[in-house]
Amino acid sequence: MTVGDLVEYVGTYSYGKKERDLGTIVRVDPDCRTGDYYIVWHTTDNEGWWSGKILKVASKNENR
Repeated sequence: MTVGDLVEYVGTYSYGKKERDLGTIVRVDPDCRTGDYYIVWHTTDNEGWWSGKILKVASKNENR
């Protein structure tokens, strides 16, 4: 995962049907926060550092 990737939180469920929480990685800091990504969420009013263990890539940034 890298800056610009669209990611999905893998633990989201709502009333028995899967609801997707999608966000974009806007920052990585491999020196201080190995495996963590700063995410701006598009489906909720939230942003912050999240562990890569609970994320999966929904769409790769093609501008690399």
